[in-house]
Amino acid sequence: MLEIAKLVASFLTGGLGGALLTEWFRRRRSRVHAIPLIERVNRQVSPELQGFTLARIGGTSANRELEEVKNLREYQLTVRNTSSAHLQDAEVQFEFPADDVEAWVSRPALSKTALIDVGATATTPWRKAFRWRIPHFPAGDSVEFTFRAVDPSSETYEAALYHSEGIVFARVVGEPRPKRDSSLLELGVTGLTLALVAAGLLYSWQGSRRNEGRDEKRLAELVTQSAALVKQTAALAQAFKPEKLTTIKLAGCNLRVTSSSEQMHSGLWYTQTSIFNLGSQECFIRSGKMFSGEPFTVKPGRVEGAGVGFSEGEPKSADAEISVHTAKASPTATTAPVYVAP
Repeated sequence: MLEIAKLVASFLTGGLGGALLTEWFRRRRSRVHAIPLIERVNRQVSPELQGFTLARIGGTSANRELEEVKNLREYQLTVRNTSSAHLQDAEVQFEFPADDVEAWVSRPALSKTALIDVGATATTPWRKAFRWRIPHFPAGDSVEFTFRAVDPSSETYEAALYHSEGIVFARVVGEPRPKRDSSLLELGVTGLTLALVAAGLLYSWQGSRRNEGRDEKRLAELVTQSAALVKQTAALAQAFKPEKLTTIKLAGCNLRVTSSSEQMHSGLWYTQTSIFNLGSQECFIRSGKMFSGEPFTVKPGRVEGAGVGFSEGEPKSADAEISVHTAKASPTATTAPVYVAP
């Protein structure tokens, strides 16, 4: 066992260890990565009020008439760039099983660059398609899409990402639960490397004791390599912050609060907090730390994203006070852990 440790340590403290690590990271960066396409809403729209029906205006401008809509389906989708890549001019396409589809798209939460409609042709069996170019879509950014289809033949749809540097969609229903960041694997590999380098240092130091004055240069090289690995590990640990997730079921509301923070390649930190209404009733919300302090509403099945910002310092975790209620309930206060600027 000792001989194996010596062999591995000598590999790592020489040039082979660095070459192996470099090749491992190169292959990791070159493989296909998936970012979430979050399906927040996919439901048939109904007024849910007795005596009311859904209708739209038809006919000519001189002779307008109401046309009843019996099958209207709404889709609310979010694309979130959870990769480390800054996508430029990537294109996203959606296809639906209906001829009459209305589309709406937001600006990205971070870059704020408007999406460009580039037109699309549906492929069989789909009947209607939309395609946009996203000029800037940095890591951590997100963009919202809403579609309303009249008389679709099914509830399904197709979505694809183009010109995206090896990044594809992973479809997720509902707000995804927080997961351990992939940098944890890098931390584990680096930590193991540090342990083996330490073993190599000890082995070399023992050899230098037996051969006083002959291995000083080699020992200095080992110390430099170890310091570089320690610096890399510290940087990875600093950039990793798990997403915070809180479910609030109070005063008739059923909400999910998510807060995330990540260090960008530029060195700046960004934070983003959003509230997703999982319930069936409109919810009234007020929070000074998460949002502006002014009351606002989140409709059923919709998400309200706010608290987006950049800072030079590392964000800290804090318990934000939040008051929630529906139209038929009194405001009730609670707290939710979020990331805030220092």
